Amino acid sequence: MPLLVCALAGNPLTGAAILACLNTADARQLRRLHPAVPAVVAGVPWCDTDIRVVDAVRWRAGLPAAVGVRLADQAMERKLWRLPGSGGAAPPWAAALGSITRLDLRACAEVTDKLLLHLPASLHTLNVRSCRNLTPAASVAHLTALTTLDCSWTAVVSHRADGLPASLQELCMLWAPGMSNGVSLAHLSQLRVLRAGWSGLGIVMLASLQPSVVELHASGCKGLTPEAAFAHLMALRFLDVAECAISNGSLATVPPCLVFLNARKCKNLNLAAALPHLPALRVLDVSGTDIGDALVASLPPSLVEARLAGCSSVTAGASLDQLRALRLLHCIDAGLAPATLAACRASGCAVRAAGVLRGHETYVTALTLLSDGRLASCDNGGKVRLWDVTATGGEVGAALGVRGVRALAALRDGGRLAIGTASWDGKQGCIKVWDVGGAPPVRRATIDCHTGVWALAVLADGRLAAGCDDGTVKIVDVDAGVVMMALAGHTGGVTMLAVLPDGTLASGSADTTVRVWDVSARVPIPVCVATLGGHSGEVSLLAVLRDGRLVSKAIDDAVWLWDVATRTCVVVLTGHNDTVAALAALPDGRLASGSWDGVIQVWDTRPAAATDATRAAGAVPVEVVGLLDARVGVLLPLPDGRLACASRTAATAGGTVYLLDLPPTSTALR
Repeated sequence: MPLLVCALAGNPLTGAAILACLNTADARQLRRLHPAVPAVVAGVPWCDTDIRVVDAVRWRAGLPAAVGVRLADQAMERKLWRLPGSGGAAPPWAAALGSITRLDLRACAEVTDKLLLHLPASLHTLNVRSCRNLTPAASVAHLTALTTLDCSWTAVVSHRADGLPASLQELCMLWAPGMSNGVSLAHLSQLRVLRAGWSGLGIVMLASLQPSVVELHASGCKGLTPEAAFAHLMALRFLDVAECAISNGSLATVPPCLVFLNARKCKNLNLAAALPHLPALRVLDVSGTDIGDALVASLPPSLVEARLAGCSSVTAGASLDQLRALRLLHCIDAGLAPATLAACRASGCAVRAAGVLRGHETYVTALTLLSDGRLASCDNGGKVRLWDVTATGGEVGAALGVRGVRALAALRDGGRLAIGTASWDGKQGCIKVWDVGGAPPVRRATIDCHTGVWALAVLADGRLAAGCDDGTVKIVDVDAGVVMMALAGHTGGVTMLAVLPDGTLASGSADTTVRVWDVSARVPIPVCVATLGGHSGEVSLLAVLRDGRLVSKAIDDAVWLWDVATRTCVVVLTGHNDTVAALAALPDGRLASGSWDGVIQVWDTRPAAATDATRAAGAVPVEVVGLLDARVGVLLPLPDGRLACASRTAATAGGTVYLLDLPPTSTALR
C-alpha cells in the first residue's frame, strides 16, 4: 500500500480495506483530501470494472497505474481511425489500454472483429458479452496471456474455436447462438472452468474437453443427449447439467471426485437411476426428475445438502439413515415418509417441506389474506378459491368464477374481496367486489374503470387504489361503487402498488419508474411526492419492509432497496440464478424472494444485519429456504409464520399453492 494511504488509514490493513471499498468514481473526491493525495491516487492499481468509462484517454491520464477498466461505446469512437488512408492504424484510445490486465466491453455495439485485434497483449481477463457485432470470424488468439474470457451472447465460438488462445483457464459462452456441436475445445489444455449453459454444447464438444476441467456449467444444453459421458473429466468437481437429456447411463459416468451435481429436471432420469461411488459429493439436486428409491439408497454419506423437490416417484419406503452428514434437505412434493423427515430433523438436518393446496386447474397468479385468516387465490383461468389454511390439508371453502382476474385485495371490513380484471389487451377492465363472509359468496358490485386493472391496494383510510393499463392510479370508493379520481403521471401501465407505513402509495409502472403519492385525506388532490428512477425495464414487483424501505424489481433487473425519504437506492440484491418473479416482506423485517428456477430465498434486510461486525459492511445475509419443482410466481406471508408460495407444478397442468415453514429469525438480531 502507498505509505500516505497507510498513514491516513492508520495501518496497512485498514488502508487495504478502505481501498477495496472504493471505485474509480471515488478518486475525484480522494484527490481533495490533501495536496499529496492526487499522486497517491494516480499510483493505485485500480481494477474497477463496474464504472463505465466514456473517455479512455482522459481515464488513463488521470489513473496511469490502473489495470482494469470497463469501457462504454463512447470510449471506442471509431470514426477517426476508419477514415480513408488510416490503413490498419490503431484507434486513438488503444494506446490508453496499454498494460491493463482486465477489460470489460460488455454490450458495446462498437466492438467488432477488427477492434479485437487492437486489444493489448497484457490482458488476462476480457468480457465481450452481448457484443452483437462480433462474427464467427472474430479472434482473440493473439492475446496469449488471456486466462478468462466471457463471450456469452455472441457468435465468437459458434462455428470454430481456433480464435481462442490456448492460455484460457475460464471460458464463459452462455446462450451462444447457433453454436455447432462439432466445435472442438481440445486445444484449451489449461481450461478449468467452462460456462456453456443454454448453448450448443453437445457430446462432441464434451468429448473434446481436457481432463483438467474442474467446473462444467451446461444447464439447458439440448445437445447433451442420453449418450453423454463424463468419465474422461477426471478432475471434475462441479457439474451442472440441469434440464439436459442425460440418461441413467450418463449419471453412472460422473467421476468420483465430484463435489456438486445439479441434474434438476433431467427428464430421462428414472426409477432405475443410481449414483456411482461418489465419496466426495456434498450437494446433489435431482428435483423434478423421476428418480426413485434406488437413487436415494445410493446417496453417499458425505452428502451435506440434498434437493429432491418434486421427486414424486420416491416412496415412503426410502431411507436416509446413511446420510449422517446431511444438514439441509429440500423435499417439497417428494414421497418421503413423515417418520423419515422427523428422523432427519432429530439428527440436526434442516428439512424444507411444505403443506400443499391443490385445486386450481391452471397456474396461480395472485394471493391475498382475508381478515378471518382465510387465503384467497386466483388462477390464470379466472377461478378464485378461498382456503381455510388453519385446517389440516387446507380445506377449500368456496370457489368464485371471474374472467380476466389480474389482482386481488381483501377489504378492511373482513368480509369483502376486491378483484381487478383486465381484457387480454388491457384496454377493458373493472373491479368486482364479492361478499365472501357468508356461504355462498355473493357479488355485490362491479366498478367500471374503463381500462385494465393490473394491481390493487387498500389505502390507510379504507379506499381502494387500482393500477391501470392507461398509466393512471384510480382511487375508488368501494362503498359508493365509484372511481373518485385518477392520478396521472406515469407514461406506461401501472403494474404494481404498495402502501408505505406513513400512508403514502407507491406505484410501479411499465415506464421503468416508481412514483410515491400522498393520498392522505388531508390532501384534497393527491400529489406525486417522489419519483424513483434507474430501472432498465418495466417495474414488475414492489414490497414494503417493516422499517419503511421500499423494494422494487424490474424485468431482467436486480432487486433494489430504496430509502424513499432521500430518493436513493441503498442496497442492490443480487443472488438468484434466474429471474426473480415474486417478493414478500416478512413481519420480522426480512424479505422473501422467489425465482423462475423454483428457488425461494430469505434476505436479512434488517438494518442490524447489514451492520453486523461479523460480515462486510452493507452485505445482506441470504438463505435458501425452499425449492419448488416449478417457477415461483407469488409469495405471501401468513400470520402463523408460514410463507404461501404459488407456482405451476411440473407434474400436472394445474396450479398449486405451497405453505412453507420458514427457518426462525436469528435471535442475535431480533
